[in-house]
Amino acid sequence: MNLIAKIFGTRSLSTIPAHTVYLQPGQSMSLLAAIEAVRSSADQDFMAQCMSHYSGYLREAAISRAVELGGDAPLEAIAKRVNDWVPEVRRAATNALLTLFATVPADHFVPLIPRLRDLMLATREDHRSWVFEFERRLIEAGGTEAIVAAMTGADFRLRRAAVLLGIDHQVLSVTETIEIGLNSGDVVLARSAVALLDRLPTPDRLEYIARATESSFGSIRFAAFNLIASADSNSGYEPFLWRATLDPQGSLRSAAARLLRGRGRDVIGHCTAILHAGNLTSMQVRAALSLLVELRAPDTLRTLNEYAQCERTEIRAHAVALQAKVSPTQQDEIASRALLDPSRKVRKIGVRLCARGAFVCLGLIKTMLVRHGDRHAAMTICARDRWDSLACIGLITEICLPAHRDRLDMSQALKRWIEDPRAAWTKPSGEQRLLISNPEARARLAALAGERQAQLCARLKEGGIEG
Repeated sequence: MNLIAKIFGTRSLSTIPAHTVYLQPGQSMSLLAAIEAVRSSADQDFMAQCMSHYSGYLREAAISRAVELGGDAPLEAIAKRVNDWVPEVRRAATNALLTLFATVPADHFVPLIPRLRDLMLATREDHRSWVFEFERRLIEAGGTEAIVAAMTGADFRLRRAAVLLGIDHQVLSVTETIEIGLNSGDVVLARSAVALLDRLPTPDRLEYIARATESSFGSIRFAAFNLIASADSNSGYEPFLWRATLDPQGSLRSAAARLLRGRGRDVIGHCTAILHAGNLTSMQVRAALSLLVELRAPDTLRTLNEYAQCERTEIRAHAVALQAKVSPTQQDEIASRALLDPSRKVRKIGVRLCARGAFVCLGLIKTMLVRHGDRHAAMTICARDRWDSLACIGLITEICLPAHRDRLDMSQALKRWIEDPRAAWTKPSGEQRLLISNPEARARLAALAGERQAQLCARLKEGGIEG
């Protein structure tokens, strides 16, 4: 009993229930015997196993024994118990980690930082003060070098936790921490670096804000913009503001343009001039066009019409989408032109406009199939009307010469059409009737229908199309 008393301190042994536990499957023993087995074992793997046992008494005993054995093997298992549901186990785990600083090198504790930092969000108990104490002890024990190395390591969770620890405990200077954050390629660390910029003197801040404005992360560029906008004097940042008017992030473009216009700058004239200069990337051209539309620049429609003929597909597609935004009454015409474009990306804009209500005739869809064979676009558009869908299937079987797999897809589409009772709710229009009733088209549809030919004929007869 003295051994057990040594583990549980001044607590009465009568509080330990006299029930049976299982240390191994099929191996039962009294709880006191199990604690004795833990107390006499030197197997660290067995200790780690017992730290996850369903009995809190065994978990507590295993932690105490692991501390006596020493070494870094139990650190991870002990760290898992810091937020244990039993208060005595939590205390044993927190005391154990602090005690092991005396015998285990400090750098062995560094991998625990992410798990322990996560405890700041735990609700079972407020661990913040203990976590800060652990980190302080880690630094005092000589863990600084390992923490700094972790700030730029490959493990992103450890890297983030190490940087946050470094900020809270001022492991490095502010400028060194900002350098690590901005160079990390990690949006979380970059955001932490930008949050530190207010701690720098104004002359030093300028360089780092400029670097933040060139970040690949939009949220970091926007955070840098907010620092500029809130500065007492932001005239030195005007080059960034002009660059931000071509940013791929729309909210940043708008905010930069608003700030520049508030200073009396001609944003529309500037964007128009750099567009005409012809030195912009595709992304910058799209950004400039979007900004001109947002600012309702004069001659915007003429500019969009010009770029809707651009050789660069991405620009052409974007210009077409903006045309529809600027001229909603001309969506039918814009969609028709887009669907005949050689690029599938532009044709997708046409399909999207049709989904929003633009109308194109079956004749244009037939032309699109002849020129580009885009059966996916054709079927998507024709889903607007049951008889359009049937006419489209007939056109595809005529024009696209589908491979075996494509023919199976069309067969399934025709099967769904035949089995859909809504096909009988409407009658085909003149154009639809002309396409479907053509003898060659009827023969292709009948061949595609296979064993459902009779059902197809019945559906057609309901629509007034006789065989």
